[in-house]
Amino acid sequence: MKDKIYVVGHKNPDTDSICSSLAYAHLKQKLNYNAIACRLGPLNEETKFALKYFGIENPLLIDDARTLLEDVDMDNPAMLSNKASAKDAWDLLLQTSNRSLLVVNEFNKMEGIVSASNLSTTRLMLPNDLKKLMASANLDAIASAVDGQIVCRPQNFKTNGKVHIVTLQSSGKYEEGFENSICILSDGLFKQKFLINSGAKLLIITLGQEINNDVYQMAKEHDVAIIKTDSDAMSVARYVNESFPVRLIMTKNPIYFKTSDNIIDVGLKMSKSRLRSYPVLDDEGNIFGQISRYHVQNYEKRKFILVDHSDKNQAINNIEDAEILEIIDHHNIGNIQTNRPIYYRNQKCGCTSSIIATLYQENGFLPEREYAGILLSAILSDTLNFQSKTTTKFDVITARWLAKIAEVNINDYANLLLQASVDLSNLSPSVVLNRDLKTYNFENFKIAIGQTNYHNIDDIQKIIKEFTENLKKEQKENNYDLLVMLFTQVMGRGSMFVYAGPLAYVMEDLIESHYDENSGFDPAIISRKQQLVPKMSEALKNI
Repeated sequence: MKDKIYVVGHKNPDTDSICSSLAYAHLKQKLNYNAIACRLGPLNEETKFALKYFGIENPLLIDDARTLLEDVDMDNPAMLSNKASAKDAWDLLLQTSNRSLLVVNEFNKMEGIVSASNLSTTRLMLPNDLKKLMASANLDAIASAVDGQIVCRPQNFKTNGKVHIVTLQSSGKYEEGFENSICILSDGLFKQKFLINSGAKLLIITLGQEINNDVYQMAKEHDVAIIKTDSDAMSVARYVNESFPVRLIMTKNPIYFKTSDNIIDVGLKMSKSRLRSYPVLDDEGNIFGQISRYHVQNYEKRKFILVDHSDKNQAINNIEDAEILEIIDHHNIGNIQTNRPIYYRNQKCGCTSSIIATLYQENGFLPEREYAGILLSAILSDTLNFQSKTTTKFDVITARWLAKIAEVNINDYANLLLQASVDLSNLSPSVVLNRDLKTYNFENFKIAIGQTNYHNIDDIQKIIKEFTENLKKEQKENNYDLLVMLFTQVMGRGSMFVYAGPLAYVMEDLIESHYDENSGFDPAIISRKQQLVPKMSEALKNI
C-alpha cells in the first residue's frame, strides 16, 4: 500500500461532501491506494440517516492539513533506565544516531533526557562535585563500568565517592584519606590488607590478579567490597568515575512534542532551542520516537484529494501546507492553487457523487450496495429528488443506475431521506445557521450563505424570531458584509430567506417577495450554487 491519502469534502459538510468522500476513498482503496475518508465537521441528520440506512461508518474527523508528527518517519527512541550509569549512557550514545537518550522508569515513562553535553560536563567537574556524584554509585554499576566481576559483596555498600589509584610506592601517609573510599590497585598483599584496615570500602584489583584468600576473608570481616578486572589501573580510573546513576545529571522536564503536534509548529519551537534531538510522546504519555531538525526539514507533506469544493475558504485549515493530488467537484472553479499539475475533474451536474459514480464505471468497478446507496443519497439530497434547477439528465440516469444496485425505490427512499433533514426543533439557531454555511469573496466583499431544508412553513415560524436575532449577532461578530440563510422547502417549492449586514439591501433585487428588511421568499430559488450565488455575484459587480 502507498502513503496515506486523505479524501475530504468541505467545511460544514453536507450529504454530498460526506458521501462522495467515503465512496471515492473506497474506490481508491480498490485501486490499491491507502485512501482515508475524512470530514471537517459534524454530520447533519440527513447524512446520519443515509449512513445508518446503508451501514457505513462515519468518516474520520480532522481539522488541519499540516503534517503531524505521527506521520513523520522519525528515529526510534534511544531509551535508558533511570538506574543505568553514565558509562552505560556513553556506550548507548555511541551506538545511536541520536545525540540524546531518554531516561525512563520501570514503566518506560520518560523522566528526563541525557545528552552528550550532559555527560561531557562530568569530565570537567571539580573533584568535590564528582565525588558527590560517585557517592551514589552502586557496586554493580561500578563493576559494569570497569568491566569487572564482584568477588566479595558486602552486606552494606556505601562509599564517600572518593577514588584513589594506589601504587606499590604509595605510603601510609594516605591512611586518613582511604576511609570509605574506592581504591584501585593491582598486586601487593600487604597493600590490600593495609587498605582494608584503613577503612577503604571498595578494592578494585586490576590486571586480572588473583585474590588471596586471606585478603578475601579479611574483606568479608570488615564488610569491604572487592572487584576483580582484567583492565589496567588507568582504564579503570577513566571509567569508574562514570558509574554514578545517569539520572543525577539528566535534564529534567525536557522539551518534548506530541504525536498530534504539527510539523511546522514543531520546527518553530526547535529553532528557539539548541537541543539536537527531542522526544515525541503519544496522547497517553508513551514514548513514540525522537525527532531532530533533519526530520523537520525533510518530511513529506500530507496528501489530499478534495471533493465537492475547490475554494480555499471552504477547504480544511492550512491546505496550502499540504499536497493536493486531485479535485473532484461540480461547483465553479475556486481559488485553490497547486505547484504541479493534478487530476482535476469538474463537471456541470447536480452532485459530486454523480461524478464519483461515473469514476467507478471508468475504472471497471461496480460499487457495492452500501456505496451505491450513499452515492444515491447524495444525489437525491443535492437535487432535492430532482426538483432542483441544478439537476441534469446525467444525475437522473446515474441515480437510477445506483438505485438498482442499492435495491431501493427512488421516491420512497427520497421521502425518508429528505424528511430526516427537516427537524429543526431541537437545534440551536447557531447550529442551524452554521452546519452548512459557505463563505465567498465577491468584489472584495465578505459574504456567507447558509442553507437547510424544511417540511412545513410552521417549522420555520416556530424558530424564526430567535434565529433572526442570532443571525444578526453572528453577522456582526464575523464582520460579514452580507450573511444570508436559505430555508428551502424539502420538495423544492422555493426558499425562505433571512439576511443581515451592510449589503442586505442587495437582496431586494435578488428575491421575489420581501416580508421585511431582513427576510423574504422566492418560489423559484432552491439552489445556492447555481441560482443564488451567480445572481449575487453579478449584482455585487455594480456596487
